[in-house]
Amino acid sequence: MLRRQLWASRLSVTGLAQIDCAGIASLTQFPDTPWATRLRTASIFRHDLWLYGYLEAVDSDVAEGFATAFLAAYCTPIATSQGERWAAPLLDVFHDGSPSDGAEWRGVDDRPTHRIGSLARLIPDTYSRYVFYHYQRQAELPQSFNRRYIIGAHDATIFSYQELPAITTAPPPPMLPTHNTPHDWQAVMEPHFEPWIATPDEQRFWQVLPCVWKYN
Repeated sequence: MLRRQLWASRLSVTGLAQIDCAGIASLTQFPDTPWATRLRTASIFRHDLWLYGYLEAVDSDVAEGFATAFLAAYCTPIATSQGERWAAPLLDVFHDGSPSDGAEWRGVDDRPTHRIGSLARLIPDTYSRYVFYHYQRQAELPQSFNRRYIIGAHDATIFSYQELPAITTAPPPPMLPTHNTPHDWQAVMEPHFEPWIATPDEQRFWQVLPCVWKYN
């Protein structure tokens, strides 16, 4: 089964300078390793000293192997509950669809026109409420707008990844019989965010990050 992963890596100062100058030069050829053969697609986005990544792989957690092989030269290890890692896994907050939902996930020639990675900051005391609402929406209204949209949390920030054009299929039955998803979704969500400063109005809460590398 296909597995989706969101992760974060922290750049060193010298690593940031290298990426700004020449991009991620090491990401040119995959090594002959078991994890590399399982990788199907991946994207990396940057915000200041942080890289945020999305990848899909077959039956495996490959984010750490990927980051160790390609990003160690640019990054510093991050302390996690699993020890120091080059790629800190993001906590799953929301996904509109899943490879296990029964419909074909990605065809052989199915490549997105746009890959969008965005970053938001939650006000700390709203975190649990934000997660609750997104769990409810995910369970009550599966595949409601873009089945490849996903959100993960890292400390006080949340990172979202989506592909355009949006992919929608006939939704599976709801997992919950409840009706806690707000009808005025955007208005209810806005008070959870700490706005970004000096960004366009449309990015006041979700700042769109530059994509620094992509595969497939």
